[in-house]
Amino acid sequence: MAVVFFGANVFAQSMDEAGEKYNEGNEKYSVKDYAGAIISFEEALNICNTVGADADGLKGNIQKQLNNSYYKNGLSLYKKRKYDDAIANMQKSLALSEELGDESKKAKNINYIAKIHSTKGLTLIKEKKLDEALAEYDAAQKVKPGCVNASYGKALVYKEKGDMDLMMQNADEAIKNGAGNEKAAKYVGKTKSLAAKTLLNEGTTELSKEHGAKAAEYLEASMKYQAGSADTYYYLAIAYNKTKAYSKAIEAANKAIELKEGDKSDIYFEIGQAHEGNGNTAGACDAYKKVTGGNNIETAKYQITTVLKCS
Repeated sequence: MAVVFFGANVFAQSMDEAGEKYNEGNEKYSVKDYAGAIISFEEALNICNTVGADADGLKGNIQKQLNNSYYKNGLSLYKKRKYDDAIANMQKSLALSEELGDESKKAKNINYIAKIHSTKGLTLIKEKKLDEALAEYDAAQKVKPGCVNASYGKALVYKEKGDMDLMMQNADEAIKNGAGNEKAAKYVGKTKSLAAKTLLNEGTTELSKEHGAKAAEYLEASMKYQAGSADTYYYLAIAYNKTKAYSKAIEAANKAIELKEGDKSDIYFEIGQAHEGNGNTAGACDAYKKVTGGNNIETAKYQITTVLKCS
């Protein structure tokens, strides 16, 4: 009987210690000392595990508060830009949420883990650590397939790498996965702007290299993401002229005329070039006569007076 009595005393003492640690954890939690609360709740949980099934009631309460502490501590660390530590806490909360069947907390953890990986990725891009950034975006998509932030980040990485095909592939994924999601609208907009501007810039770069076909390809693609501006259509007219797609050049230039404010001489010059390429002397003369300024004015005059001998 003495042995049984001794065991009961040990059991009661252990339960009291677990309860004290649990209360201690709650006090720390209430003053937002989440890291301290985690230590107390973990100690309380270890005691309960030692006691066994008789401590299951208290253990359930401890696990809920420990889960809350992991999650809150993760948020706190994220705000301090301690990304790896934040992710580690969120992963512990995720695992405990799955064990407890807490679907709401599980979903929150998944969203935040993906978000933190993506935020860390942006930091790495700024540091020109592109492959490390890609690894972060892969990690985000592993925990949350279809993560819009991660696809946007990958599009940024491939833009920096100069890989337009993969940039567009990831931009398309971001736009597709974010469609109809109000929370993702910001990143969908940023993705469209990124893709459109990048492709416009690549198009003008290819024009400077006299690569008309490639320039046209990029400029056309840019308008899949944003409506073309006067400049977009103007550059497209130049690209079409370089590839002898004169009818397309005229169509693009006329669209540029509609959108352009101020002097339109350079656009009319491209119309003149296109008509001349098509053998339409009257159309070329009419367009060249409208070139009243800009870098092409002397060339236009030469075409009018010497080459075409316009009336």
